[in-house]
Amino acid sequence: MSVSEPINHPNVPLKDTKPTYTWKTSVGDWFRHLWSKNFSDAAVENRLLSHLPFYPQSDGKRVAQIIDTDLGDGNLVHEFLVENIEQPDAARSLSTTNTVKDIVLVHGYAASLGLFLENFSDLSSIPGVRLHAIDLPGFGFSSRPKYPNFARETKEDVFENEDWFIDRLEQWRKKRGIERFVLIGHSFGGYLSCAYAMKYNTNLIDAATGVSQRMIEKLVLVSPVGVERHDKALTAPAPGKPMAGDDELPNPIEEVTRNQEEIVHEDQVSHGTTVNSSRLGAANSSISSNEQDAEPQSATKRLAESTSKTSNMLRWLWDHNCSPFSITRNIGPARSKMVSMWTSRRFSHVYFSDPTKFQSIHDYFYRVFNGAGSGEYAITRVLVWGALARLPLLDRCPQKFVKMGLPTLWLYGDNDWMDGKAGLEMTEEINQLSRQQGKGTLAYYGLTPSAGHHLYLDNPKSFSKLIFDFLNVQK
Repeated sequence: MSVSEPINHPNVPLKDTKPTYTWKTSVGDWFRHLWSKNFSDAAVENRLLSHLPFYPQSDGKRVAQIIDTDLGDGNLVHEFLVENIEQPDAARSLSTTNTVKDIVLVHGYAASLGLFLENFSDLSSIPGVRLHAIDLPGFGFSSRPKYPNFARETKEDVFENEDWFIDRLEQWRKKRGIERFVLIGHSFGGYLSCAYAMKYNTNLIDAATGVSQRMIEKLVLVSPVGVERHDKALTAPAPGKPMAGDDELPNPIEEVTRNQEEIVHEDQVSHGTTVNSSRLGAANSSISSNEQDAEPQSATKRLAESTSKTSNMLRWLWDHNCSPFSITRNIGPARSKMVSMWTSRRFSHVYFSDPTKFQSIHDYFYRVFNGAGSGEYAITRVLVWGALARLPLLDRCPQKFVKMGLPTLWLYGDNDWMDGKAGLEMTEEINQLSRQQGKGTLAYYGLTPSAGHHLYLDNPKSFSKLIFDFLNVQK
C-alpha cells in the first residue's frame, strides 16, 4: 500500500485563515438572491459547475449535463451526470480488472451534489464510466415536499423514515435505467446507502448472458453516521459486543466550528512533515508500521472543547424536531452572513487561492441552505442527539452484507469527528462472519490523511486513490 502525502495549500497560511465576510456583503447578497434572475437555483449551480473543465462544454473525454427525473406526484430527483466517452480498451492511462459502468454518488445531511465539486474529475476519469451525483429527495435542488410527521419511538418508525428516502431512490434508479452500479454515500447519505442496500440489493439477470449478479456491485461508506452501538438504541444489546464509550462518540458540533485548514494541517503539526500511510485492506491485515498514527482520533478532547451554550441550544432543537436551517431561512438580510459562518470555514483555502470560485461556492450553498425545509426533518427521527443511530448499522449490516456477498469500503479521515473505530469494528465483524462461511474478505477500511469528516474535500487525491484501489482501477 503506497504512502499518501499530506496536502498543502501554499497560498494559505496555517493560522487565522478565516475569510472576511462583512454585514454589508451579507445584505447585498440577500438582495441579489431575492431579486436577480442571475441568482436563481439553476444560475448559481451552473456557475459552480462551470469551474469544471468538462461543463458546460465537453473536454473531448467527458460530457456532463443536469437531469431532473420526474418521479410523479410533483417529486423529482436532481442529478449531475458525467459520462466518460473514452473507449476502455483504447485508454492506456487507466486500466481496470472490473469494468465499472455506473457510479452513484450520494451526499450527506443538508448538503447537495455540489459538495463533490473537487471529486467529479477524478471519479469520472474511468473510461466508459457514468457518474451520477444526485441531490437526495428533500435536499439540494431535488423536490422538497413537506416532510411527514413520522414518529421515532419504534423500529418500524425508523424504517418508515428511511423508506421516505430510499423508496424514492429506487424509483429514480428504475426511471434512469441504471442496473449494476457502485454506490458511494457520505455521512447521512452513507447511512441511507446502507439502508438502501439492505432493502433493494437484489439479484439481476443479465439478458445477454443469463448470469445472475447483485445490483450493487460495491458499496463505499464515506465517514458514515450511525455505525456505533450505544445504550440509547432501539435494538437489543448484542451479547458480547462493545458499546461506544463517551470518549468515542461523534461530535457534530465540529461540523460548524472547525476551520478546514486546521483539519488538513493538524497532522503536519502533530506528526511532523509526513503522514502515515492511508490504508486499504482487510481489517486484520498488517496495515502500518506505526498503527497508532493511523488510528482515527478519539472524540474525547473534541467533546470537551464544545461550548456548552452551542451544544445545549442544538440539543434543544434536536429534541423538539426543529431544524437549525429554519433559523437561517427566517433572518432576512442576515441569511448570507449566517451561511458564511460555514462556507468561510469549510472553504477558507478556496477563498485565498480563488475568490471567484469561493463566491460561486457560497452563492450555491446560500440557495441550498435556504430552500424549503423537507428532508432535514428526518435526522432527529433517525438519529438520537450526538449523531447516534436509533438503529445502529453495526446491529444491522454484517449478517445481511455477508449473506448478499456485498464488498464494502469504510472510509474515514484521520482527523474525523465521526467515530472511525466503529467503522473498523464493522469491517472486523463482516470479515469474521464472511470467513466463517468460506467467503473470504468482504469489508475494507481506509484512512485518508490530512482529512476530517469531509475527507473527499480535504484530501481529494488520496480519497480518489482509495476508491480506485477498491474498484481495482489503476492509474
